[in-house]
Amino acid sequence: MDRQLGARSGGFTLIELMVVVAVLALLTTTVSLSVTRPRSQNASDAARFQAVHRRLRDQAVLSRQILGLNVDETGYRQMWWDGKAWQPLGTPARWRGPVGGQAELRFAPSGQVTPVRLRFDSGDSTVICAGGGWKAMTCAR
Repeated sequence: MDRQLGARSGGFTLIELMVVVAVLALLTTTVSLSVTRPRSQNASDAARFQAVHRRLRDQAVLSRQILGLNVDETGYRQMWWDGKAWQPLGTPARWRGPVGGQAELRFAPSGQVTPVRLRFDSGDSTVICAGGGWKAMTCAR
């Protein structure tokens, strides 16, 4: 077994290992920053409104009841029709950021909904939610 001194064996050098560790650290930092980025208040409010709208529409169809949603600048309140008058359903919810528009939405057992257009504003962006009739609620910047 003749072995030459100074000949490179099959391992990695310290420099190569440090470069790999630095690249992995950079990728990990980039991924963690993009995943943990907080949503803006208006995007959060718009997503919550869209979810409540979808849930009430589905609930009205499945339960065969007329449901309502009263919306103003401070928040929204779910309602149900008892045959004579609108009754509150649960507690009112507050918006986290400013909202432009007021509406009294009605969800029919047929799936039809009162048309609505709301504007969720914040300093950096605006989200507009619109829907009604037979169309699903959509929200976009």
